[in-house]
Amino acid sequence: MKGAATNSPVGTGVQLADMAQELPEGTVTIVFTDVVGSTAMTNRLGDERGRELMREVEDIVRGRVEHHRGVEVKGLGDGQMVAFTSARRAVLCAVDIQKALERWQRTGDRDGLALRIGLHTGEVIREQEDLFGAAVNFAARVSSQAGAGEVILSEATKAVLGSASEIALDDRGEAELKGFPGQWRLFAVHWEPEPDEAPATTSGLTPYVGRVAERATIGEALAKAKRGNGNIVFLGGEPGIGKTRLANEAMAEARRLGFFTVLGHCYETDGTPPFVPFVETFDYSFRVVPKEQLRALVGDEGPEIARLAPRLR
Repeated sequence: MKGAATNSPVGTGVQLADMAQELPEGTVTIVFTDVVGSTAMTNRLGDERGRELMREVEDIVRGRVEHHRGVEVKGLGDGQMVAFTSARRAVLCAVDIQKALERWQRTGDRDGLALRIGLHTGEVIREQEDLFGAAVNFAARVSSQAGAGEVILSEATKAVLGSASEIALDDRGEAELKGFPGQWRLFAVHWEPEPDEAPATTSGLTPYVGRVAERATIGEALAKAKRGNGNIVFLGGEPGIGKTRLANEAMAEARRLGFFTVLGHCYETDGTPPFVPFVETFDYSFRVVPKEQLRALVGDEGPEIARLAPRLR
């Protein structure tokens, strides 16, 4: 591959490859994970809590990589670099990571953490327990094109996959990748969250007690919605009083009743548009609901919504 960037985007980081688990060389599928909004999260929560959540995400990724027989090359502060000798296993691992992270999100106050994942297949060079080459840089650029919760592939990885029937891809069109002249076609892997194993409560947490009046109000609102009467419930209060846990319990109850639930966040970072929560909810919905069904639901409002979430186009 020609036109590699001069400055490697993965030239720094903590080396994690074990000498006993030798890094692959030759034609390899490189996977990059990146936590979306990690800096803003740390600014909001503080270094200690931010790092605690990052470690949990890293452990999730590490566990799925080991399960799919990949090799973690190194940590990158807010993400990880992984290598696979099989493109198919690499893609299935990336999807597995996103599903595992989505399940983890349901178990408590995770501050809306999400991953973007990018993959590319090509020739690499192994040197001092690290991997180098244009393919590595290209994979990092592919990752930068992914949105929160997305898995994006290069055309080279798609070609190696062949007709892997369990992997559904959406053509994302062509994109410019920094350091690589021309346009490059990318593909998004279609995946859906797994259903709750215990929908009556928030999985992994102790039984929820208290907030009887508030839960009754939410229950009444859900009952009205079930009858076709939409309504809004506002939760307010000082930090730390349990708003997030109550909201998570409400979402779990809604799923138990058969509702489709989405989540959007407000951020205190300077310059963040006030409509970001709606962008997040649309973005999540567009990943898991068929486009034809979405277009039918949004109707005449589609063009306006597409201004916030181009994925609807």
